[in-house]
Formats: sequence, C-alpha cells, structure tokens
Amino acid sequence: MGGIIKGLAHIGIFVRDMDASVKFYRDMLGFTVTDEYRMGSRLVFCSIGTCLLELIQPKEYAPRVPGQVDHIAVEVEDIEDLCEELRAKGVSIPGEIGFNADLLSGVKNVFFEGPDGERIELFEYTKG
Repeated sequence: MGGIIKGLAHIGIFVRDMDASVKFYRDMLGFTVTDEYRMGSRLVFCSIGTCLLELIQPKEYAPRVPGQVDHIAVEVEDIEDLCEELRAKGVSIPGEIGFNADLLSGVKNVFFEGPDGERIELFEYTKG
C-alpha cells in the first residue's frame, strides 16, 4: 500500500511575541489553544473548526520574519512509502523522517522544498 496525502495538517507561522499572538488568535478570533511545547523554539497549536495553526516563536533569530508563513504541512498516511514514491518521481527530500512521541500525541514528519523554495512538511499522526 502506498502513502497518500490526506489533507492540510496545519499552517506554521513565525511570531515575534507568542503571548500577544496567542491572545490575538484566542481572544479576538476565537481559536482554542490545544497544545504548547518548548523544543528550542516555543510552539503553540491553536484550532478553530478544521483549521489548525502552529505558532512558532524561535529561541534565537531565524532567517524568517514574524508574520511570515513558515511552512505548509499536509497530513499523510504512510509517510515512509510516500517519501519513497516522491523520491522516485525526482522530488528531493534531503532530511530523514523525524519522530516525536510527545508532539500532538505522536507524529512523524519531514520537510522539503517546492519549486519556488516554499517549505512543505509531510505530517503523519501516529496516535490511534
């Protein structure tokens, strides 16, 4: 069975001030904070309906600017097979598939670039 893209997983946005960004999305727009992590960067996931945002406050300077969309994450099934299929089609996926058991109850992910340098993340939930 091959890997498949199931849909949008989340949108990652770099922020300058996490508390101000959380207040804006939560208090002004009605998002709910669902998860928060400190993994070098501070990550906060906020959801409303089927929309999931990943707010990213880097620990140190990053080459991206606040407010910039950092990446598009698509939810996939069988990330290993999908990466193999994409590589066979000539897509350059330079990194290894990562696994984090603590993030969102377990995820596998890998980043690569689209034709204009846009960052794309393949994102597989590992929880049942």
